[in-house]
Amino acid sequence: MRAETIRLTTEYWQTQARLGSGLAARSLSAWSRVSPRSLAATGGVWLASTLALVRQERARSREVAAAFYRLQRAVETGHTVPPLHGGYDAHTVRLGDLRAEWASLAGTAAEHQEDDGRPIALDPFDWPEADDEAHDLAARTSLTVTGPVRAGQALDRLTADLDNRLDAPAFLADLDQAMGDAGTVAAGAADREALRGGRDLVAAASRTDRRVLGWARVTDDDPCSWCAMLASRGAVYKSRKSAALKDADNLPVDPEDVEKFHAMCHCQTVPVYSRTLLISEAATQYREEWKTVTKGLRGAEAMRAWRRHHDAKRRTSG
Repeated sequence: MRAETIRLTTEYWQTQARLGSGLAARSLSAWSRVSPRSLAATGGVWLASTLALVRQERARSREVAAAFYRLQRAVETGHTVPPLHGGYDAHTVRLGDLRAEWASLAGTAAEHQEDDGRPIALDPFDWPEADDEAHDLAARTSLTVTGPVRAGQALDRLTADLDNRLDAPAFLADLDQAMGDAGTVAAGAADREALRGGRDLVAAASRTDRRVLGWARVTDDDPCSWCAMLASRGAVYKSRKSAALKDADNLPVDPEDVEKFHAMCHCQTVPVYSRTLLISEAATQYREEWKTVTKGLRGAEAMRAWRRHHDAKRRTSG
């Protein structure tokens, strides 16, 4: 991975993280107006408004992912793909224009570079269509279960035991806690559903792109043990032929695992175009730590040892 690509991938997850976190904050703010006294009505209002925000930010996430994809591909291969929307008659695009497009969406400064005028060839490419209907259904289900349904279940538990509780203030405190917990979990679901737009675009485009050899996990600043482990593996390749060229000590990972994301996870997967992948400094450190921590261990035992090590490290650094 070139230095520019490493910097670009950092900017990419940071941009997507801001998008998801911003939506989560708006979801949580709207949840403050959900009342346990009229959960169906107020929860329904929250659900409708949050779904609208998810649709909006999911589209933004997709736009950000496409700009990243075009620039990363250009830097790594000297070739790129047409814009996500609209026709494009030219056969080349300037590298500086791709950088400007990315800077505009990422909110970063577009600094002039010596090779901005370099022509980048445009390969024929059809962007995958977004399955908005399926995405909307997934978002509605996730938000409903984590928000109103979770709050309703907590309310049922608390009121069922109300006759045996003599301290009303304690009941109200527990009710506030339950409502707050539901709102927080639902905000995490909104974050994940919004980022689905960009993640799905990169995954689907990479599968049909003949220049992509595989994928790698890029973590945020504070990854969980699972995400850090996935990042430490470097690339997961499309074909066995490419995979055979990996470092011998780079343990294999199920490709499906690389594309799994939990709530409030701001990790991303990025395409890999070279068999001589250089993973980020953080991922390199995770790989070295994994070797030390799991020496002599395999399978679940290795993962438990890694989780204990990584969680302890997070607590210390936090």
